[in-house]
Amino acid sequence: MNITIIGTGYVGLVTGTCFAEMGNKVVCADIDTVKIDKINQGVIPIYEPGLDKLVRVNRERETISFTSDIQTAIESADVICIAVGTPQGEDGSADLKHVLAVAYWLLSEKLCRCH
Repeated sequence: MNITIIGTGYVGLVTGTCFAEMGNKVVCADIDTVKIDKINQGVIPIYEPGLDKLVRVNRERETISFTSDIQTAIESADVICIAVGTPQGEDGSADLKHVLAVAYWLLSEKLCRCH
């Protein structure tokens, strides 16, 4: 299955790596080009025991890749997961503005392709 993960923070990077380890073809995308460049150089921006090895092995197997070109990342996706930040709002609840922005963008991209 072709899976695109939008967001390469803790949730997105770990989830994408696990899906790749299960044999799926995964593209992890993020607008943070510096983060993507570092990941592509083998620098993992978070700590999770064994994650660096799993990322390296799956990159070698070509089951995972990292890009800042979100448009291209979604083109062949069977499944798209949104794993962007949900900072705490003033009232303590999760601020979903980034999740909603990505969801609206995805909807507009999919609707534009239908015409």
